[in-house]
Amino acid sequence: MDSPSRVVQGPPSPGISVVIATRNRPAQIGGCVEALLRTNGYRELIVIDQSDGSATEEAVATFDDPRLRYVRTPTRGVTIARNLGIAESQGEFVAYTDDDCRVTEDWAKNIAEIFARDESVAVVCGRVRIPEAIQGSGYTLGFEPQVRVWQGRYPPLDADWGITANMALRKSALVRVGMFDPMLGAGAPLRSGGEPDLIYRVLRAGLKVVNAREVVVDHYGTRKSGSEAQQLIKGYGAGTAAALYKHVRLGDRVALKIYLGFLWSTVRRVALNIVRGQRPLGLGYLAAFVEGSLQSYRFRIDRRSRQYARRVE
Repeated sequence: MDSPSRVVQGPPSPGISVVIATRNRPAQIGGCVEALLRTNGYRELIVIDQSDGSATEEAVATFDDPRLRYVRTPTRGVTIARNLGIAESQGEFVAYTDDDCRVTEDWAKNIAEIFARDESVAVVCGRVRIPEAIQGSGYTLGFEPQVRVWQGRYPPLDADWGITANMALRKSALVRVGMFDPMLGAGAPLRSGGEPDLIYRVLRAGLKVVNAREVVVDHYGTRKSGSEAQQLIKGYGAGTAAALYKHVRLGDRVALKIYLGFLWSTVRRVALNIVRGQRPLGLGYLAAFVEGSLQSYRFRIDRRSRQYARRVE
């Protein structure tokens, strides 16, 4: 594997390292970087670029800020990129957002305050708003935190599992639970599920997850209604199943309970729609959930790290 090339180096300073994973979206990355560079409260901004061409590199090169670092890598898969961001980072914490998101002015400051107030916090999941201007224009994923703290218990089946469009990690906690599973997530064989898998491992280890409404990004990425949105939703279903079923295969009874809960809630929603004479909404997600469970068997699992390993031939 080729080693990544660094274009811009930032000066060392304590605090938060911000990581953006991107691929073939030069139009989006410029706005995201610009919004971040207008704010303070972090030590460095690292762009991990998995693009095919040079357009993203050229877009990032237009910015002149000592905090900005650009890393080009031939790898594929967003979780691999996020893990590379952890390895490249120099801060005590790593904060993620996506190239189609825009952070608020106090984003990094609020993350830093949460970690500083409580050394037991391992993960901060922030609010992902859908701006009014794009509402109704297609499918957009958001996250509205409900319960402030999760520790020693697990979020409900259909809410409070944060997403990496707005997530921050304490790096020392990753020594206990491991990094993102590279077989999960967009661009990986199992398509999605990187976030629920990591959060599950964090909570299983007894660590604390804070869902913070004051940590805000606006998400501008949309998928056209119809087949494009349905394909994305099916990917979420397959990836979530693969993420949970991995732990079920390891004999984890708590994971089995959560997995069956996800499955039952989806079956119930489809059945209720049919009984009411409505379209069987959720049927595609249900099929993808079952498919993702079966696809889990394409990979062996490393029992110590609880991560998928190489494909079974």
